[in-house]
Amino acid sequence: MTCANAITWAQHILHDNGYSLHQSTPKCIQNTAWSSVYHFDTDNGAFFLKIVPLALSLEANIITMLQNEFSAPVPQLIASKPENYCFLMKDAGIRLYDYSKDKFQTDCLTQTLHSYITLQLAASEKVNMFFNHGVPDWRCEKLSALYQALISQENLLLEDGLTQDELTRLQQLTPKLSTICKKLSDYEIQDTFGHADFHDKNILIDVTTGKTTLIDFGEVVITHPFFSLLNCLYRVKENFSLSNEQYQQLQVHSLKPWFALETEENVFAILTLVQQCWSIHAVLGELRSLNSVAHSDFETLHRQGRLAKNLRVWLNQ
Repeated sequence: MTCANAITWAQHILHDNGYSLHQSTPKCIQNTAWSSVYHFDTDNGAFFLKIVPLALSLEANIITMLQNEFSAPVPQLIASKPENYCFLMKDAGIRLYDYSKDKFQTDCLTQTLHSYITLQLAASEKVNMFFNHGVPDWRCEKLSALYQALISQENLLLEDGLTQDELTRLQQLTPKLSTICKKLSDYEIQDTFGHADFHDKNILIDVTTGKTTLIDFGEVVITHPFFSLLNCLYRVKENFSLSNEQYQQLQVHSLKPWFALETEENVFAILTLVQQCWSIHAVLGELRSLNSVAHSDFETLHRQGRLAKNLRVWLNQ
């Protein structure tokens, strides 16, 4: 479905549901290789049309499942056409990042993270449900094999900026990753649903009610829950220039729900292990994103060092 056809479809859906459009043409608020998003202004609030590539088209089904099975804080879908890779959703507020620009909202973020962890705990018992929807399996037991498949793509990585010497060193680090994954699997915290791009720009807040909503579920995986949590905490630290003391306090407050499964000491030991190999998870996410786009976009994007950057973080640990 072309963008024009998707827009026409969305207009018909809104009309059929009794909404009156204020403008005949929606505003394009995002246009990337990974998605296009259009804003519709109606007599009953705003709605958003999202169009994604085939490889990311599981998003609408994931949103529906998270809502129906877990009552998760996800967007309200009005309609979807998964076979045409697009869906229509109701406005859920502004980005938490923008809301917090003037003053970092610690309590709001912590409450959102606790809600997210509650979802992860519930989902850990139903991972097969996610696999049935095509969610990739990045559990700890699979991570070493995924890493080996990644570093075997030598031409891709050389074109992205790595040297042959760096590739050799990456191969030599395979046993280290295996050891880390084995240690992670020895703890009580299980692999579960993970939002692979979880951060404060993918959290919306309704400034009237204070309700937060998670968005952008095209790249979800089943993996260790701390990968997405660490990504969110790190991005917040960078976005708001938090001091080390502020960051450590945020970690303690955010991770408290996990203390029901492991001691605080063990939770931070797990976090340390995840920090060691977090960059591998990031590279796998970058590669998945690159592989989802059109061939012309891939040719433009894959030589920008997106993979090499995080692989060097792993090399320099």
